[in-house]
Amino acid sequence: MNQNKITAGGLEFLVRFALPHDRPKIMDLMMDTARWLKESGSTQWGDILHGFDVHNIEQRIELGEVALFETAADELAGAMIIRKTPSDWDADLWGDLASDKAYYLHRIMVARKFSGISFSKEMIYFAEKLAEEQSVPFVRLDCIETNDTLNQMYLRYGFAFSGKKNGFNLYQKRAVRL
Repeated sequence: MNQNKITAGGLEFLVRFALPHDRPKIMDLMMDTARWLKESGSTQWGDILHGFDVHNIEQRIELGEVALFETAADELAGAMIIRKTPSDWDADLWGDLASDKAYYLHRIMVARKFSGISFSKEMIYFAEKLAEEQSVPFVRLDCIETNDTLNQMYLRYGFAFSGKKNGFNLYQKRAVRL
C-alpha cells in the first residue's frame, strides 16, 4: 500500500498528516460535519456547534495525529484523528484495556461531496495499515449506541463489538497479526 494515497469510488486521494496551517480548513470540515449530523437528527458532535471541541483537534494537529485526505487539487475531502495514546475519554470507556497499545480513531469526517463512495472505509483502512506498519496491535473507536447506521458500518468494516459504556458502543480491530 502506498501510504501517501488511497482510492475510493474510482477517485484518488493524497494522504498526509496535518500541519498548523491546515487548521482553518479542518475546522470548516468539522463544522460542516457537525451541522450535517444535526440536520440528520443526531446529537453527536454538538460540542462543535457550541464552540467546544472535546477532542482538542488543535493539540492533535500539533502532535501529528490528524490525517488529511485531499484531492490532487488540494481540496480537503476527509480527515480524522488517529490518537497514538488513549485520551481520558478513551481510558474511561476502555478501562483496563486502555493500557494496551492501540490507535484510537476520532472525528472521522468526510466532506459531503465525497459521501457515498466508501471513503470512510478507505480512511479507516489507512489507519489500520498504519497501525500494522507501526506494530500497533489494535485500532479502536467508539460510537453512540443509538446511531444504528454507524454501528452497522463499523461491523461491516470488520470491527468487533467490544462492549458498551455510558451510552457508547466500543469497537476494536486487530491490526497486527500475532
